[in-house]
Amino acid sequence: MSRLLVVFISLLIGSISVHADSHINIGDRAQELKDEGKSKDIHPDLREIRIMHPEFLQHKRDETLRQGVRTKRNSLKACVNCHSAADTNDEYVPIDQHGQFCSTCHQKVGTSVDCFSCHRTTPKEDL
Repeated sequence: MSRLLVVFISLLIGSISVHADSHINIGDRAQELKDEGKSKDIHPDLREIRIMHPEFLQHKRDETLRQGVRTKRNSLKACVNCHSAADTNDEYVPIDQHGQFCSTCHQKVGTSVDCFSCHRTTPKEDL
């Protein structure tokens, strides 16, 4: 029953995300890559990522926390670094703040973004 619920929620998130592209602040670096036509180098199949997002995060969490597997490419840090956006003062806005990349879809589907109770919401200054 819980797997059915996960699949349903994944499909719901995926369908909302697919139609929301033009309304989402995807982040400064992500927008640059998209404009240059290089976003497919990072995310070859965006539809799969949108649909399977919760499962990917849980899988990575399990690998990282329980097995100690840490990769730079698939880290939450890399997501934040690419999908963060700067405001008019060139200061990064927390990625989970209203209107930002993570919060936009999560608010639409009524889920919380609890990753950032432990993880950074903005890139490090040296990036």
